[in-house]
Amino acid sequence: MMVLRDKRALSPVVSAIILIAVTVAVAIAATSWMGSISFNFMKTEELRITGCMWAPDSSHANITVLNFGSNAVSINSVQLDGSSVAEYTFVSGDSTVDAGETVTIKVFDFFLGNARHQFSVITKSGTRFVFVSTAPQTSATFRMEWGTIENVNDEFTQVNLQNSYFSPVIVCTPEYTSGVPRSVRVTDVTCSSFSVRVQNPSSDVCPDTDVHYLVVEEGVWTSPIKLEARKYVTDTVGENNNWDYDTRTFGQDYSGNIVVFHQVMSCNDASWITTYISKENSRTDPPSSGDDGFRIALNGAEAADSHDAETVSYIIIEEGYSELSEIKYDAKRTTDSIRGFGNSPPYNTAFSQSFDNAPTVLISTQLEMDGGDGSWVVNYSVSQTQAGLMVDEDQYQNSERSHANETCGFIAFEMAGTYTE
Repeated sequence: MMVLRDKRALSPVVSAIILIAVTVAVAIAATSWMGSISFNFMKTEELRITGCMWAPDSSHANITVLNFGSNAVSINSVQLDGSSVAEYTFVSGDSTVDAGETVTIKVFDFFLGNARHQFSVITKSGTRFVFVSTAPQTSATFRMEWGTIENVNDEFTQVNLQNSYFSPVIVCTPEYTSGVPRSVRVTDVTCSSFSVRVQNPSSDVCPDTDVHYLVVEEGVWTSPIKLEARKYVTDTVGENNNWDYDTRTFGQDYSGNIVVFHQVMSCNDASWITTYISKENSRTDPPSSGDDGFRIALNGAEAADSHDAETVSYIIIEEGYSELSEIKYDAKRTTDSIRGFGNSPPYNTAFSQSFDNAPTVLISTQLEMDGGDGSWVVNYSVSQTQAGLMVDEDQYQNSERSHANETCGFIAFEMAGTYTE
C-alpha cells in the first residue's frame, strides 16, 4: 500500500473547501441583506382621507383617515390650506394608525363658508396625504367698501366704516411722490372700524400721507364680483438674504389674470414690516389662476429678518371691470414694468374701463419679488385714463431707492363707496 509522505498535497482540497464555505456564507449574507432591503421598500405608507364633516358654526371640521396598507403609520402633523400648521385633536384613535384602522381628527379653525379648504396629513417620514373639501355656505352677507384717508402720519388714526362686518378683511396702499419710504400698518380691527398709520423702516418721521383702502367681508364670493377675502396668522419673514414663504390655496377656481392684494392687519410687534406675494413655485412671477395657490409672507426687505406673528390679510380678484353701487371700477394687472422711487416714476398702466372722471380711490399691490432687496407698491399718480405706480425700498442698509422691474396690480374706483347685498 502506498503511503502519502507529502502533506502539501492536501492544500488544493482544503483550499477548495474553504472557498466553497466562504462563497456560501457570502451568498447567505447577501440574500439576507437583499431580503431586508426588499422588506423595507415594501413598507409603504398607505393612508387615505376618506371624508370631512363640518361643524354647524364652522369652528371645526372632523376628517376621517383610513390606513388601507399593511403597516402601521404614525401621523406627525396636520396642515390647513397650504403650509399653515393646524390645531387638531384625535376624536377617535391616536397618532399611530394601525393597518386597517380608521381615525377621526378634529381640525380647529374659522372655516369660511363656500370656500375650498385643503387638509394635509403629514406622517413622521414626511409623506403628505391631501384632501380638499368645500365648507357649507354660511349666513354671512357680502359687504364691501372703499375709500381714502387723508393726512395719515406716524400715529394710528381710527377709521370708522360705513358697513358693519362680521369679519372684515382690509388692504391699504400709500400714495406719495416724495419724502421717506413708508408703508401702511393696520391694527385694532373691529366690526365697524380699524386704525391705520404709515411707518418708515428706519423709524424716521413720516410726512402726512393719503392712504387708499378696501374692506371686504371675509369669505369666498362669486357675486356681485368674483373674489375671496381671507386672513391668517404667520411669523414667516421673507427678506433680502432668504425669501422664505408660506403657501395658501385658492378658495375657488379662477380664470385669466388675478390680482392679489395683501396687508399686515395687526400690530403685535411694533417694528416695521410689510408683506409680499408671488407665484406658487416662483418668487419672480405673479400668482397664476392655473395654480392651486400662491406664496405669501411677511416682508422684511433689508430691514428685518424676523418678526412676531401677525395677522396677514389678502383679497383675490379676477381682472376685469364693471360697476358696484353704480360706481365704475377697473381691476387690472400691470406688465412687468413697475420700477422704483429712485428710477423715473410714475410707471403708467392704461385703464380698461372708460371713467368719466379720474378715479379717487386706487388700491394697488405688488405681485412678485424680482428685486432681491425687497420692495412694496406705492400710488404715484392717477388720471382719467391711467394709473401711475412705483415700488419703494427701505434705506436701512443703504440710501438708494432704485429697483428692478416688478409686476403689480390695482383696483380703481371712480369715487369712494360701499356695497351691501
